[in-house]
Formats: sequence, structure tokens, C-alpha cells
Amino acid sequence: MSLADLSIKRPIFVTCLVLVMLVLGVLSMKKLPVDLFPDVTFPFVTVTTTYPGAGPTEIETLVSKPIEDELISISGIKRLSSYNFEGVSQVFAQFTLETDIKFAEQQIRDRVGSVRPKLPQDVKEPVIRRIDPADQPIVTLALKAALTPAQLFDLADDLLRPKLEQVPQVGLVEIKGGRKREVHVTLDRNKLRSRDASITSVSNALKRAGENIPSGRVNEGANEIAFRSLGEFSSLKDIRETIVTLFGNDVPTKISDLGEVSDELIDETSQAYVNGAHSLLLNIYRQSGSNTVAVADAIKKQVIRISGEFKGQGGNPELSVVRDGSAWIRANVDDVKESILMGIVLTIIVVYFFLANGRSTIITGLALPNSLLGAFVLMSIAGFSINIVTLLALSLSVGLLIDDAIVVRENIFRHIEMGKPPIQAAIEGTAEVRLAVIATTLVVVAVFGPVAFMKGMTGQFFKQFGLTIVFAMLISLFDALTLAPMLSAYFAGAAHEKKKSRNPWSMTVGKLVSGFDAFQRWLERSYGSLLGFTVDHPLTVLGVSLVVFFLCTASLIKVPKTFFPPQDQGEFSVSLDMAPGTNL
Repeated sequence: MSLADLSIKRPIFVTCLVLVMLVLGVLSMKKLPVDLFPDVTFPFVTVTTTYPGAGPTEIETLVSKPIEDELISISGIKRLSSYNFEGVSQVFAQFTLETDIKFAEQQIRDRVGSVRPKLPQDVKEPVIRRIDPADQPIVTLALKAALTPAQLFDLADDLLRPKLEQVPQVGLVEIKGGRKREVHVTLDRNKLRSRDASITSVSNALKRAGENIPSGRVNEGANEIAFRSLGEFSSLKDIRETIVTLFGNDVPTKISDLGEVSDELIDETSQAYVNGAHSLLLNIYRQSGSNTVAVADAIKKQVIRISGEFKGQGGNPELSVVRDGSAWIRANVDDVKESILMGIVLTIIVVYFFLANGRSTIITGLALPNSLLGAFVLMSIAGFSINIVTLLALSLSVGLLIDDAIVVRENIFRHIEMGKPPIQAAIEGTAEVRLAVIATTLVVVAVFGPVAFMKGMTGQFFKQFGLTIVFAMLISLFDALTLAPMLSAYFAGAAHEKKKSRNPWSMTVGKLVSGFDAFQRWLERSYGSLLGFTVDHPLTVLGVSLVVFFLCTASLIKVPKTFFPPQDQGEFSVSLDMAPGTNL
């Protein structure tokens, strides 16, 4: 028994199946993450190492070169390069697309860990990160308050950061433009020489004295008591009283004997201003694969709650959103959704003008929501997201989804006009065009299916494009072989003569349909004449076709080529490249 026969003989079962698919489609559409582009993986891993005070030459020989020598033997590396700046080394490892980038990242971590003892002692811990196109702040917040720079930074670091990191799917909160508190110990060279002390001995003394050290455990009856020595500094006085050496084996030398201890701020490396006022910026990053729009909305709700807590607090803190990266995504997605909706409406209007029958238009038009919502179910199973690429695929497939249902409905209607009962017409009409409908759908699948398996970076972007069209077309085929015959058998009714009547519908839309029908008959006559000319003059037609082909091919030379077309997000940035050594 074919699908069409099953749908006609079991209409309730098919109806329930379609309703379940529609419900799952709506749930899947709401569940799918929303982003600008598909979640793709770039095969790049960076190793950033900071060596304060070192020049580019020393950075290259002492840091970059040992790391490169250790990483070059990792399998799958396509290209290895390094960039050396004042105090910073950046090593870039590019892998082949076939390499598992997560496994490659772990290999790099292991290799960098093994080369760490070969690097200078003052080198800070290397930072290893995969290059992720989504690794950009989705929301930027500005914090202003009548507080000192240290108090403002503490407010952001101790209060705001934990509250923002509690938002679901927030991966990182980065503070820019702030200066946190730092204790400076300024030593006098002459006093060091007179006391026979060195900077290293002072540094080591501070490290030893400022630690909390476990001292052991003692059992007293049923209790176990743990002991530890508390050396953590609680004030500047504690630092000043720290003993460095015993001068002459009996005179203690304290930090206060060798220099001054002051409560300062770390060196300023960045400044932030919002509308001319000095501020502190918080860049918020999302977790990979999360819903950008949902995370941004959750962050803005959290900002409103935090702003309510700030009321009446000292310094009058103000927290505001200065950049919302989801607004651009939301605008693009809404624009494509609008295009899809407009395409659906225009498609149904065109179908009605061609079929000139309301019930036939409803039967064929149902293929659009069924196919689109069914595609969302398969997209959710495949782990896709709602983005520009998938929405572009759905908008492109709108015109294709209704073709199968039109072919089935038209052939069934032809059998009804022959005088057959609707159920018999539905069974026989669908059986006649079943193979043709399947072949038409599989042709579209054969065109767009391979697009999903393209190689290179382009293939990662077009994977969701090709498969989304395939998903929608397969659902449309299922609709054409089940729902369309069933509705034709029980809903379309029998053929009947059109009776002329004067009512508002016939005087308005009816005249438009009649006019379009006359225009369509004129097109048929014109096409017949053109077809006769092409048959009588084959060489002329072939010659014109070749000329058009070569002109189109030649025009490709003038078409600009780029990975992505230029985009206007309503923002612009200005970068200044200053001479090396320029202070802030």
C-alpha cells in the first residue's frame, strides 16, 4: 500500500501525524539557538606568552623559538608562525580541516607544558586558545560612579562580575579600563648596599612571610585539631615590619629600613570613556554554541536588577548597555523572516491566480507551513541554529515546496473533471504522478545535497544551507504524497460548473482572476508561436544561446570575489597605530 492509499484510507491517522509534526516544529523553532552565522570551527590555535620588559628580539629567541620547535612535530599542522612584540609572543598553529581541533588544542597544551621549564623564569603562564568566530563580546556594559579608580574596579570585580557570570550560558566577563589596587615597595639602593641586602632577598622575604602555611594536626581525645601559621598581610604596617635579614647576625633589617611601602594602583594599560565620562567597560562573552539573542536578553534583564540594587549606594553607580551585539543579529534574522513570510503570501496569491479555486489553493498552500515547520524538527535533530544561512535556505525553498502539491492536486482535479468520485480520483491521480513527483524532489536534493559536503571553510558555512533545503524538500514530498491526496479526497469536493454571480468577491478578485486567465491564454499562444520559430530555425537559436553563454562567462571576470559581502552594522571603529614605546 502506497503512502497516498494509506492517507486516503486512514485520514485520521495522517491528520494526527501532521498535527504532531506541526507541534514539534513550533517547539523546535523556539528551541533552536539564534545566531548570525552557523557555528563553524576554524582550525587555528594561538599560544600567547607574556614576558614583561623583553624586546622583540629576546621574545623571538627565548620564547617563540622554543615553543615553535616543540609544536612543529604535532601531526596535522599545516602552518606554524609567530609574531613577536614588546613583551608578548604569539604563536599561531594552523591545522588541516580534517584534524579534530579540540584534540589538537589539548596536544598543544601538553607540548607547551613540557617546554615551560625551558622558558625564562619571569615568563608568565602561556595562554592557549582556539580561534572562534563567535569569540566576540555580545554585550558591552559601562560602569560609572563617583568612586576612586580602585573602588570602581573592586565594585566591578567583586560585585558585578559574579552576578553577570551567574547568567546562564555566559562564558566570560572581561573588565577593561580599570585599575586595581597594588602595593608598591620602593627600595633605596644606598640603604640596600649599606645593609648588604639585595632586591632578590627582599622579594623572597616577602614571599615567605606573606604565606599561610599548614603546620600539621594534633589529636586530642575524639577531636582532631589542624594548625596553620597565618602570614598573610592585612595592612601596610605588616609589610613594613617584615624582616629581610639579620644585619651582623643580631640586628634585624625590616622592609621599612630599606625603602617605602605605599598603597598604589597597577600601571594603567587602558582607558575607557562613555560620552566623554571616564568609565569602566565590561565585555561579556557567551559560551560556544549558545543562543546569542537569548543570552543578550538575559544579560539586559540582569542589568536592570543590578541597577535597582545600586539605588542609594555610595558613589551613585550607574550601569548601562553601550553595545548590544544581538541587535544586529536580531535585525538580520527578522528581515529574513519577513522575507519568508512575504514569499509565502505571494506564493499563495500566485497559486490562487493559476488554479482559480479556493479549496485547491488551501490544499497546495498547506505544503508551505508543513514543510517549513517539519524542516525545523530535522534542523533541531541535526544540531543546526536559526541563522542567516539556514533562513536563506528556507526562503529559497519556499517556491520549491509547493511544486509537488500542485502537480498532485492538478492531476487529481483532472480526474475529478472526468467524472470520477473524489476518492477514486485522488487514488488514481496520485498514482499517475507519484514517480514524477519523487523524481522532481530528488533532483532538487541532488543539486543542493552535495553543497552540504563541500570542502574547506566555505563548506562549513554551506553545510547547514544545503541540508536545510534537503530537509524542507523531503517534508514537502511527504506532504504531497499524503496530505494533498487525503484533502483532495475529502475536502476538495466534486467538479462543478462555475455559475456567474454578481457579488463583491466576483466583482473584485473574480475580475482579476478572469483577467489573469486571459493573460495566461495569451502567453500560451505566444509561447506556441515562439516554440514554432525555435523548431524552424534551430541554428539561429543555438547561435544566440552560445553568444549568451559566452557573454555570461566573460562577465564573471568583472564580478568581485570575497568570502563575505561587505556588511553595514551601523557602527564604525577608528584604530591608531603609534610608534613602538609610546605610552598610554
